[in-house]
Amino acid sequence: MKKNLLRVFISHASSDKPFAERVATALQNNAINPWIDKEQIRVGDDVLEKLGDGLRTMDLLVLIVSKRSLRSRWVDRELKFAVRREIDQRKILILPFIIDSTQSNELPWYLHHLRAERVPSDNHGIAAILESVIAKGSRRVAKAKHCSRKRPMVTADPKVDKLIRNIGLGEWKKATAAALQILSYTDAAGANQIFEALLQYQDLSDNDEKFWPSLHVIEECAELNPDLMDRLTLNKMAGHPDFSVRSAAASICWRWAQFAPDRVPIDMLLSLSKYDEDWYVQAPANAALKDMAGSVPGVLEIFYSRVRSSDPEEREHAAACILDVATQEPSLLDKDDLKNAFSQLKKLKDRNALSFVRRSIAKVKGKRRRNRSKYGL
Repeated sequence: MKKNLLRVFISHASSDKPFAERVATALQNNAINPWIDKEQIRVGDDVLEKLGDGLRTMDLLVLIVSKRSLRSRWVDRELKFAVRREIDQRKILILPFIIDSTQSNELPWYLHHLRAERVPSDNHGIAAILESVIAKGSRRVAKAKHCSRKRPMVTADPKVDKLIRNIGLGEWKKATAAALQILSYTDAAGANQIFEALLQYQDLSDNDEKFWPSLHVIEECAELNPDLMDRLTLNKMAGHPDFSVRSAAASICWRWAQFAPDRVPIDMLLSLSKYDEDWYVQAPANAALKDMAGSVPGVLEIFYSRVRSSDPEEREHAAACILDVATQEPSLLDKDDLKNAFSQLKKLKDRNALSFVRRSIAKVKGKRRRNRSKYGL
């Protein structure tokens, strides 16, 4: 296996093997290293060990979705392993492609956050899969190069180390308790040297045991006392080479959007909410924009402008965001805006995005748009 090539695991049912093999050949012809059982597992090999090697070393998993693959125990095991890696690494690894009449909602619930692309089981479908893998792989490589730049030296602080020592991944109550202790060090002018020391920990490697606890506590401090998080600090996090730090920045914006939307820097959300960002970054960033729509209606134009994009993935992603608003707060949307978006998408023959906007129109039908204020002139 060539170490420098993008490694792509192809998960498929045995009945779809001929198509999967053609996909593997296309990837190989384009300097991508495919992992497919026929090529990697030889007579006498330990099947589970070989599969484990392929899953542990993959950069992406291409899932060939069909009625039979969703019933395959092997595919189910491969997917669950990949999802665990997604959760641990907080980045998207799985690219699902539907090749038969299977509907997106038939996929396992833990894949519903992914966009499943429907492709024909012919050369056109193979070309579509190849294009998606190359696009995703190039973004991953670019981010990896960015992350490989030398990190600033982090000076450990004994007080910070003690406060975050017993906080595990996802232990938010402990993070809140630590944040409250850190806030007690804030002086009369609003400065907090312990918090400033904590901020340095975001530049640790994500393999460092202090990295995740520090991000949790930073998020809790920002929610409990937003004044500690100045614009320059948040901007550094939003542009950090490690997507986990960017995710923390997006989550801080999301929290603020719910109780202090005036503090949310929309210019940062424009970058964090892009469809091609890692899901753990763009999901909270887009949630922040949606939460702000009631108090800052102008943010809806971000989604409408993206619906007019030349990129079909961006159009579909934005249309899905609009549908989410239509489902939760239909009175915020203007029917004329939706109809204009529908007309533009119809000209582009974008069926996927059209479907989202059509459903949005149905949800706001008969609803009166809510103005910025219910009172006054």
